[in-house]
Amino acid sequence: MSRSLPLTWTLRAAALLAVAGTTTGCAGRVDPSARSDRQAWDVMYQPTLDAVKAVDPRNKPDESPGGHNGCHPTDFIGDSTDESEVIGSAYINLYVSPSDKRSPTQLVREVVTRMEAKGWKGPHPDRIASVNGEVSATLKMPGSGSATITSRHERPTEALPFNSVTASLTTECLRNSDWHG
Repeated sequence: MSRSLPLTWTLRAAALLAVAGTTTGCAGRVDPSARSDRQAWDVMYQPTLDAVKAVDPRNKPDESPGGHNGCHPTDFIGDSTDESEVIGSAYINLYVSPSDKRSPTQLVREVVTRMEAKGWKGPHPDRIASVNGEVSATLKMPGSGSATITSRHERPTEALPFNSVTASLTTECLRNSDWHG
């Protein structure tokens, strides 16, 4: 007389096979030789910071890390965030001296030109124009991420008007160099 395995054992075996298959699939997804988020920041951040600083060397830009988020909302079990791959962000903001009479368009063009000299791919500087008083251009660093350069004319109530330049950087979904999962 043959006895069949109880249904719970069959379900457990199926669940273990599913977990093993998912684990193998996830392990293959993150290529250890692929560029990491840290490598992307090494390529992206300093050239952008240098380009923004060059606009007005007398003023120090404000730098703020935006942090990082996992590219995949949950791991294979579905109960926690899988941060084996992340998207990172950071911001660089510069308040240009009120005595500087360049327009926001000229400032963005200058930053874009300097970044393109460092390997960034962006719009031709002559195609950068103001829209509703704000100028913006997006550049790409192949294999690393993107940067959006924005400038606007600020008119504070208790100070002289000035222009601001902001660089918003975002990496692609890349291997998290700090993940040990």
